Amino acid sequence: MENGNNFETDKEREDDRNGVSTSISKMYVVIYNIGKKKNIGNIVRSCVAFNVSEIFVVGRNKKETSFFGSMGTHGYIKIRYFTNMIELKQYLNNNDILLYACEITNQSIPITEQPFVKNKDIAFLFGNEGTGISEQIINMCDKIIYIPQYGNGTASLNVSVSCAIILQNFAVWANYIEVKIKGNKFIIQEQENKLNNYLNPSQELLKEIDDKRIMRERKKTENQLANLDNLEFLF
Repeated sequence: MENGNNFETDKEREDDRNGVSTSISKMYVVIYNIGKKKNIGNIVRSCVAFNVSEIFVVGRNKKETSFFGSMGTHGYIKIRYFTNMIELKQYLNNNDILLYACEITNQSIPITEQPFVKNKDIAFLFGNEGTGISEQIINMCDKIIYIPQYGNGTASLNVSVSCAIILQNFAVWANYIEVKIKGNKFIIQEQENKLNNYLNPSQELLKEIDDKRIMRERKKTENQLANLDNLEFLF
């Protein structure tokens, strides 16, 4: 086995088994324009199973998002909401996260080639079940990937199935460690104590709260400016 920064220490392996992601390369999932609630729920479940760091929901707020079919796994992962893809892309750029579109095109790279970048975090974008991802959105992405098929009876896979395959491929490439098994099930980590988080917030949580506050203030200012423009138009 090679030695180097691409491999984890014993402590990091144990942390990963306990649900703490310490791998150098992290993955995120972008849910954008997906129509069926069950597909969203299944995607969330796969995200938790393969140790995705965070889910980014674009175009829906928290109240508009259903996690039907997630089997309660949405309580085990952070979910961040964005108004549109431009807002998401700005966030990804600010946090040095690459954006990969998961779509079948002539320019797509097969997932079997493991087209990932060492020491880089990646957000995988999944689009609508019928229309996929638009060309405009694809142009915002750093790479386009697809899953090769070996049977000719279907034009594509279900979006939640595609998500699971891609996440598993990345987890293997990034050297994520399999969690412990008890009986015929994987051991589920206890959910974080919300009261403890409230009383003793981490620096990461404080930053997240501050980011949300800044975003709210920015939107409020934009709305105020828009109202002023409307008044000027009237007079």
